[in-house]
Amino acid sequence: MTGLEKIRFISHNEAMKNTSVPTSFLTSVLALIIFTSATATAEKIKVRKVKGNSAVIETITPLEEGQTYDLAVEPVSQDVDYKQGVLKQRENSVTFGVSYEYIKSDLLQRSSLDLQVRYGWNFGSIEAGVLAGATSLDQGAGATTSYMGGGYFDYDLVPNREPNKIIYGPFVLAAIGSTQYPSSATGGSSSLLKVNTGGFLTYFFGNSTTAARVEGFYDYQQINTSSVQNSVAGFGLRGLLVYYF
Repeated sequence: MTGLEKIRFISHNEAMKNTSVPTSFLTSVLALIIFTSATATAEKIKVRKVKGNSAVIETITPLEEGQTYDLAVEPVSQDVDYKQGVLKQRENSVTFGVSYEYIKSDLLQRSSLDLQVRYGWNFGSIEAGVLAGATSLDQGAGATTSYMGGGYFDYDLVPNREPNKIIYGPFVLAAIGSTQYPSSATGGSSSLLKVNTGGFLTYFFGNSTTAARVEGFYDYQQINTSSVQNSVAGFGLRGLLVYYF
C-alpha cells in the first residue's frame, strides 16, 4: 500500500465518522415508516351504493366534497365470490301464492282454496317460467278440484336488476288442466284451459331479494266436457310472494 492510498483510506474513514447518524435515530425512523405503511395498507373503504360510475362510500379518513383522491386498487382475485358482493343476484325465482275463503250462512256454505307455485328465469327485461296450481271449491255437496300446469311471461318495463326495487310491466299466463266434480253433484271430469293477460307490480323488501308481487288481469277460461264446451271470462286480482336467487 502506497502512502497516497493510505491517506485516502484514512480520509474516507474520517468522512464516514463525521457523517454517521446515531443508531437510535435510524431505528425510530424505520419504525415510523413501518407503522405508517401498515396503517395505510390496513385502511379500508366500504361501498354503500353504486349507480353507473358513481358510488357512495364509507371511510374513516376525512374527505372533502369535490376533491380528487387516488385509490390503490388491489388485483382482481379469482377467489372472490361476486354473488356475495354488493349487487345481489336475481337470476332465478320461486313464487308462492295461496288464498283461502270460507263463507257460511243459513242458506249457503262455501269454502275455497287456491294454491300456485312458479319457477322462473330472469333475463333483466324479460322473465319467463313454469307454474303448477291446484284449486278446491266446496259448496257443501263435496269438493270440486282442479289441477293445472303451464307457464308465464313477463316484460319488465324497469329491468329486474339491482338496485331497482320496484318492477312493473305486462304479463301473460297460460295453463291447461282438469277438473274433478264430486259424485254428489254431476260427477265426472272436464278439461280446462286458462289464460290471464294483464299487468304486474313487484316490490322488493329492503335490501333483500324477496319481493311482493301484485297482478291485475283479464281471466279467460274454457271448460270442455264430453258433451259441451263452455267459455267464461272476467277480471281478477292476485297477490304472490317471490324469492330471487
